[in-house]
Amino acid sequence: MIDFDVENGEHFVDDFNLTGTASIPLRNASWSVVNISGMTPTTLLSGPFLTSVQPVEEGLFAWTLAVDVPEVDCTCYVEIKVDDVSVAPMVSRLIVYLGDDHHRPVFQDEVDASVDPMSTSSASSEHAIIVSNEVNLTFGLIQAPASGEIISVAALVCPAPNGVCTDTPANVALPFTTGAAGLTITVSALALELEQGIWQFDFRAKDALLRTTGSMHAVILHDTQSPTVSLNVKSTVDEREPLHVYATVDDGYLGAVYSMTWILEHESGERRAPLASEFVSDDHLLLNLTEQGVYAVHLTVRDRAGYLTQSTENITVLNIRPTARISLDGLVVEDMGYLTVGTQTDWELNASQSFDNENVDYLWVINDDRSVRGTSVLESDQLPDPGVHRIELIVFDNDGATHSTVVELEVLAEPTEDGQQASLVVVLLVVLALASVVALRAKRPSAIELPKWTPSGSHPEDRTSPQGRLFDATVEEDEPRG
Repeated sequence: MIDFDVENGEHFVDDFNLTGTASIPLRNASWSVVNISGMTPTTLLSGPFLTSVQPVEEGLFAWTLAVDVPEVDCTCYVEIKVDDVSVAPMVSRLIVYLGDDHHRPVFQDEVDASVDPMSTSSASSEHAIIVSNEVNLTFGLIQAPASGEIISVAALVCPAPNGVCTDTPANVALPFTTGAAGLTITVSALALELEQGIWQFDFRAKDALLRTTGSMHAVILHDTQSPTVSLNVKSTVDEREPLHVYATVDDGYLGAVYSMTWILEHESGERRAPLASEFVSDDHLLLNLTEQGVYAVHLTVRDRAGYLTQSTENITVLNIRPTARISLDGLVVEDMGYLTVGTQTDWELNASQSFDNENVDYLWVINDDRSVRGTSVLESDQLPDPGVHRIELIVFDNDGATHSTVVELEVLAEPTEDGQQASLVVVLLVVLALASVVALRAKRPSAIELPKWTPSGSHPEDRTSPQGRLFDATVEEDEPRG
């Protein structure tokens, strides 16, 4: 800190000699004298060093600044600034009156507000002065020498929901009082007919010599009612289904700012705040509820004036029943399906194609007399005995919902040695039978063709004897054979 030993409003003629203390050595301190008599500040004098700096004790240093200001008449401020990389920047200002002319009243924070508009809380719309009916604002006031009392206070007023006037400012006169604390101004929303919203005020005071102060800026929020809140959300969803929750808030004016508190409550009474990953924005949640039941979403909204509003919506989360599926070599088997496998073949029944919107547990029931739990695969070594086996797969979700499917699996018996010999005999008999049929077909005689007969000799009587013309060679051949 840099402190002055004199108060604001000291009067000097031709020169001034200021003293004070500081918490640092002020090695890189500079000074300047700035004229604020008019609308625009103007630097009159400046220098790179103070007149002297002496250590007083650890962490305390005394300084002096002596400056000649001949023929200077102004309302001014003296500024001491430290620009040192080893410490945070420091600035201290003292309002003084130099000479005999161009003096005016000054608001105590007027200079800081003009140099740095965000240096006071009243200069920011985020720190607006709350007014429900009326409010008294007190400002430190430095009166010029022989200026007389303050005779009037006025303000330029305009709506400024986003820190900028949205309409032409209106000049209004305001009631005020003066005292040891300074100038107290009364702002009545009813008297000024202020609608609800954010308003910007620029105050000015005038003394008996009709000299006015600079402008003192303030932001006033006129708010008399609680905000309205509504929630937009589906009333029924399935487990693990993305659920959007939207909040609509209205406080009746532009530029409203709210504080929003969300609570998620289960029907069991368990309450929690939404996770950081569940926030899309302050007024938008994206939930993924994994447990069935009825939930209540509570939203509490506090506006800048401190008014509270709460809204609640109930959500019913339904459990989806799982579906059990058995597959063999990637092929899904229908319920009550029939499968055949060999004892010498490695196989496995797989339940991984069972589905649900959450993790499930598996239970294999074999022939209704034993079971295997906690695995999605039933391997061949679980059924070493040949025969027909009844296998039921039951799946469970975390809410106790179940589903099952059944298949019949026939495990073929391994062939025995006698069985192998009997099979060989049967095969041989079949082969012999086929060979016999082929042989018989090969020995079958071809079709018999009758010979053509001719006379054995030439006899003259053949042509003349009637008996010769009636002779039948066939009959002659057959008769001896009987």
